[in-house]
Amino acid sequence: MAAFTDWRYKFKTASAVWKLLIINVAVFLLLRLLGIIAMIGGWSIDSVVDQLALPSVPALAAHRPWTVFTYMFTHYDPFHIIFNMLALYWFGQMMTWRCSPRQMVWLYIYGGIAGALFYFAAAQIFPGVGGWLLGASASVIAIVITTAFLMPDYPVMLLLFGSVKLKWIAVAAVVLFALGLVGDNAGAHVAHFGGIAMGALYGWLLNRGIDITRPASRAYDSLVAFMRRSVSPAAASRKKFRPRKADKKAATANSVEDDRRNLDAILDKIKHSGYTALTAEERRQLFEISKRVK
Repeated sequence: MAAFTDWRYKFKTASAVWKLLIINVAVFLLLRLLGIIAMIGGWSIDSVVDQLALPSVPALAAHRPWTVFTYMFTHYDPFHIIFNMLALYWFGQMMTWRCSPRQMVWLYIYGGIAGALFYFAAAQIFPGVGGWLLGASASVIAIVITTAFLMPDYPVMLLLFGSVKLKWIAVAAVVLFALGLVGDNAGAHVAHFGGIAMGALYGWLLNRGIDITRPASRAYDSLVAFMRRSVSPAAASRKKFRPRKADKKAATANSVEDDRRNLDAILDKIKHSGYTALTAEERRQLFEISKRVK
């Protein structure tokens, strides 16, 4: 229990980038563990992954609307998650130099939704696009493109290439994804272009002082505030509890007694060591208590 509380505190105090990394890695590890169990038990892990990945069939997607969000946190291939998480760490950190962590998180979600919409639309038009979509690639590429819009000339050190401006990295990413449209995984690359479009739109608007994530952020804050007022036991108890007059008198009496004890201790120290021996906190207490105790 103590270990769980410690991990919960670490997650709560982690940066936005690290929270996204932790969620993605946790889902990946859980699926891999279930994959081992499935192999031993003789059943297929696909039945679990399919509940998180985005299907291209409209009827199936309508019965699993949550997959529009869960797919962008779901990986099963080790190389897939390693590449995505490294890019998320590097470019997510750079984006927060110019934006708030909350903006970066919302862009991650916006990019994932845009990727899902592009993929779903392409699957209805082109017969070569279909199946199941999973992975954070659309979300991550949205962050990469937005960062390039915000800091186009920022130099990035690349192995074998040396210092390269961020805008050229973004251009190279777009070209690579365009070439991938003719490969075996065309559906995923179509989703990437959804992330690219969202990243370009967000970066272009943000450079003009327009933040399209602000409405979602405000709506989230309002929802959280409503939920806290509705279901928080502490909030409910504060509303219902009204101390009786006798309780108030007892609390006041105890407070006065505490003040007198503290005052006596401070005065005794002054008597033996002088006023200059008091600490700053003791002097503050002496001033405050002297105003309350008559």
